[in-house]
Amino acid sequence: MYLPRLSGLLAFATLVAGVLGAATSRDFELEDRASGTKYVFAHFSVGIVASYAQSDWTNDMQLAQAIGIDGFALNIGTDSYNAQQLGYAYAAAEALGFKVFLSFDFGYWNSGDTSEIASYVNTYGVLPAQFIYNNEIFVSTFVGDGFNWATVASQSKPLYACPNYQAASLAGSSGVSCLFSWDAWASTDNQPIDQNKTTAGDVNYINTLGSDAYMMPVSPWFFTHYGPSSYNKNWHINPIDYELRHLSLPDIYRHEKKTFTQGKAQSYAPVQRRAQRKCIRFPHDAWRDVAAPYIAAYKAGATSPTVTTEELVYYYRPNPKGAGCSDSVTQPTGYEYDGDSIFVIAMTQSAGTVVITSGSTSTSINVPAGITTVSAPMGTGVQSFALTRSGATILSGTSALQVSSSCTVYNFNAYVGSVTGGGGTSSGGGGTSSGTVAVTFSVYAITTYGENIFLTGSISQLGDWSPTTNIPLSSATYPTWTVTVDLPADTAFEYKMIRQETSGAWTWESDPNRSATTVASGSQTIADTWS
Repeated sequence: MYLPRLSGLLAFATLVAGVLGAATSRDFELEDRASGTKYVFAHFSVGIVASYAQSDWTNDMQLAQAIGIDGFALNIGTDSYNAQQLGYAYAAAEALGFKVFLSFDFGYWNSGDTSEIASYVNTYGVLPAQFIYNNEIFVSTFVGDGFNWATVASQSKPLYACPNYQAASLAGSSGVSCLFSWDAWASTDNQPIDQNKTTAGDVNYINTLGSDAYMMPVSPWFFTHYGPSSYNKNWHINPIDYELRHLSLPDIYRHEKKTFTQGKAQSYAPVQRRAQRKCIRFPHDAWRDVAAPYIAAYKAGATSPTVTTEELVYYYRPNPKGAGCSDSVTQPTGYEYDGDSIFVIAMTQSAGTVVITSGSTSTSINVPAGITTVSAPMGTGVQSFALTRSGATILSGTSALQVSSSCTVYNFNAYVGSVTGGGGTSSGGGGTSSGTVAVTFSVYAITTYGENIFLTGSISQLGDWSPTTNIPLSSATYPTWTVTVDLPADTAFEYKMIRQETSGAWTWESDPNRSATTVASGSQTIADTWS
């Protein structure tokens, strides 16, 4: 869980199947869930936010709170900046009434670190923002099977350990109160497989745990693209796994004590920080809009989510899976299982028709009231979306990112945007609404590995010159970076581009500020070269 701004998210309940061929439509409902308090957490990798200020933590936590997230699981290795960042995180959470807990990453910790882990628990577990369960300090892990938590507990304050173990490891464990599974995708030995994700693994955990709690994982997308000369982790898991997993959540949560869910915060951030290539960084904001009603329904024990605002949330890859890219790293393992599709999650208050225009082909799909995921075949070119009802267009918008058959990186990340009331778009979209103009900003900028370009300006839609509210540009057409933003029509404004370096530092374009005036209606493009 990427970025100028991150967002911890999680229990998202209806992502879509990657399908070839004709458009598909599915509609799902939640089952009854157990009574009692239900918690939703987002897994947050502290190791990728070395340059964070406390205000950054505050922004991320506010985004999470806005959709019903209760807290962050703070994944930590043994980085030198742990103390500073954990201090910021706990302080920001306390000020907001948010909760956090430590999640030790056993890619870095080991059985010889018992005393240091106990010290972390004693230091942070007593702070006001610490998540307490059963009057004990809640902690988790990434892997670490066989670690002796009883030894930690003998040196720490009362501890509720919910580590990420394989279910079979419970029998030989000591000091474990709960188990957390990381297995949110259909895979074998962490490698993609061509089949749907089922609840069989979750049922195995629940049966193994008996009356003890189980924390189930949720993640909307899995793509990593490190080559052999780096971390050597290069795979993509078909999003159909995510869809079916979310639909199974209700059955798992019928168990009275299965009250925790944890997901990846990166997947819902404005721009992903943990991107391995320049063009891999895409906005995911709109997924939060879908997560919110499902989280609310889960916590309320409702049988279906409630749609309060109509919206189309779209997502897709930037290139067909067969595109040949000039990339030193090969296609990710599992890419062949994915379909070339454009996906839309329709959030509707009454029945209508979703129209997906991908390239030169339009596909119309009838949807009922509620939240329904549909897809259509991917075509190269412009991607546009509409919701119609009784012959009238209710929502319409065009994404800022075109699908292209040429590429420099095998980017299997999802580009996520939305079409909202009045025809506007967010999270990378670019439609028009009354009194606004869709302005496409493009800048030719040569960057180094890991750098990114952002936009800010003198009006609120451009962030009022604040680097904390700047707008990320897409590098899909690198070295030209682009973004489309809805701005007030016939309005003068100033703006600049900002470069985010790999260290997290910001470099502004040189003076003077750039200036422009929006047209009275329609759309316009403003093209620049970095200065």
